[in-house]
Amino acid sequence: MPALGLDLSEAYVKEAKRHLQRWSRTDLMVGNAESIPLPDESQDAVTSIFMFHELPPKVRRIVISEFARVLKPGGRLVLVDSLQHGDEPDYDRLLELFPQSFHEPYYLSYIKEDFAALCQDRGLTYIRNARAFVSKVIVFDKPAGPAATATRAA
Repeated sequence: MPALGLDLSEAYVKEAKRHLQRWSRTDLMVGNAESIPLPDESQDAVTSIFMFHELPPKVRRIVISEFARVLKPGGRLVLVDSLQHGDEPDYDRLLELFPQSFHEPYYLSYIKEDFAALCQDRGLTYIRNARAFVSKVIVFDKPAGPAATATRAA
């Protein structure tokens, strides 16, 4: 399966290319997730790994909209990031203290973000999540068929 990697950092893309030289079906490019340089409904899957806690709330909405735009009907979105409030109640206080020890200006808003609602508002269906220590994976699908068309038109 061909894969495309997108990162805002030219240095990160260069390093990733060095590591992925043997993977001939992997394409890497410098780009901004707020304006993904791909056609509508062109990707079978989109993944994001530890990006959303770095984004201001307004930008999170733009990026999710872009992910929904480039996903094909029947496509899958997989987000990997930090736990959020309520995922592991014993860690809630730790999550609140984290940005005080590290420069994370958008983290407090991230831990309260409702990604299920955010994605649903953009036509994506929540499937499941899984937690692993202080990280989690959230999975969404873009409906296939007439439901996808109706959601886009709304």
